Amino acid sequence: MQHPSVNDPARHAEIGLCVLLAAADGDVSEREIGALSSRLGSLVGDEFPAIALGAIVESEISKMSELGPDRYVRSLVDRLPQARRMAALRGALVVAFADGLAPEEERMFRDVATELGIASATTDTMLDEVREGIPGPPST
Repeated sequence: MQHPSVNDPARHAEIGLCVLLAAADGDVSEREIGALSSRLGSLVGDEFPAIALGAIVESEISKMSELGPDRYVRSLVDRLPQARRMAALRGALVVAFADGLAPEEERMFRDVATELGIASATTDTMLDEVREGIPGPPST
């Protein structure tokens, strides 16, 4: 039986968002890879086949390359339901913050938040909470 997240476009978008923010500064550090691994585990669970997860990450990276950052971010708007946007953005921010938040990563975070319709005051609060190590709401 196939894991339900394998064909979930919103789950793929959440994974892609993590990769997008982590790579926004041109480098994905070992710490970010570790945080990404933890985040992916919380998104898809331990039973998710690693090969399928790798394929999803590769697919999202290919989409980023094909579409470019602006169009890729707009694709996230189409694929992420409103109810999952805050948790997805915060999870991706935690991944990017694993090695400190580069200015490019913060800019990308704010750009994505704007596209997703998340208010500036909310993004400021989210940034402050992640900087202070305050746990976020559970993933959906």
